[in-house]
Amino acid sequence: MIANGKHQKKCIFSLDNDGVKIEGQNNLKNYITQFYKELFRPSEENHFAFDESRIDDIPQVSQSENEFLTALFTEKEIRDAIFAMEHNKAPSPDGFPAEFYQQFWDVIKSDLMHMFHDLYRGDIPLFSLNFGVITLLPKIQKANKIQQYKPICLLNVSFKIFTKVHELHWV
Repeated sequence: MIANGKHQKKCIFSLDNDGVKIEGQNNLKNYITQFYKELFRPSEENHFAFDESRIDDIPQVSQSENEFLTALFTEKEIRDAIFAMEHNKAPSPDGFPAEFYQQFWDVIKSDLMHMFHDLYRGDIPLFSLNFGVITLLPKIQKANKIQQYKPICLLNVSFKIFTKVHELHWV
């Protein structure tokens, strides 16, 4: 949460669950984790099955399309992706907003190009960049139930750059 241009961390000290007050960081962590695991768990009534061996009815990319899709990203594509990112977004877990990458593009572009080439070669496991911090934002003043909070996931801008470059590359 941002107040007066400074980051302000608000903590949840207690939550009500059917008349029971949940307190203590471990109890809250366990309750909130379980709440969202239940909320986002797969449906038990799901009867879908996929036959991954069937590809004959799926259109395949041509050799030239495959070469385009698997080519190294260019400096222009990476720069365009960075400069297309929105300003004034919540800071990422690493503390670097998109504006940092835009403001210091000339200084950091070679490092970013190396990072993209390392990722392309498989030297950087994508999962090491693809993580986020989930933060709960109150939907109302004096929220005291988990349903009165909205979860948001803060991702590192470096990962957002990868996804934005991919998005712009495939358009």
